[in-house]
Amino acid sequence: MTSPVINEKIEVFKKCIEDIISVLKSTDEKKLYVKYSAEEWSAMQVVSHVLEAVEFWVADLEALLIIPGAKWGRNHEHVRRLAAVEESIVAELKVEDAIASLQNLIPKVEAALSKVKEEDLEKTAPSYNPNFDDKPLSFLVDHLIVKHVVGHHGQIIRCLAKVQ
Repeated sequence: MTSPVINEKIEVFKKCIEDIISVLKSTDEKKLYVKYSAEEWSAMQVVSHVLEAVEFWVADLEALLIIPGAKWGRNHEHVRRLAAVEESIVAELKVEDAIASLQNLIPKVEAALSKVKEEDLEKTAPSYNPNFDDKPLSFLVDHLIVKHVVGHHGQIIRCLAKVQ
């Protein structure tokens, strides 16, 4: 049985993914690919990043549940992270495929988080990213999966407000 703490995290994640999907469905498709400036991502770059990042962090989470204390994480130069926001890659990402992929994240995150026991959240491990070194598993769940997606939902909204 999943704990109330974990259930709350699942619900926040699920609602945020549903909110992102709602934005994608209600926005003119062309605007999703527009970059407001050279330094900022388009809404679809953010979506592509979310898809890649959640997959990455869920895999790390599941690995840490199998091998507690193993080294985990990555830095901002990770090749899959960079490829996910490459404009030529994102230009090929169809909105309906992105929506389907976002929907598929919900059961994936639910399944991974349902394996987490409350005592697991306290466990720490070294990280490839010195900023995350010896952070508890709760950091990975809260900041790199749940709050990360919440933050990027806000980024998508801000990005689209600039290009409207």
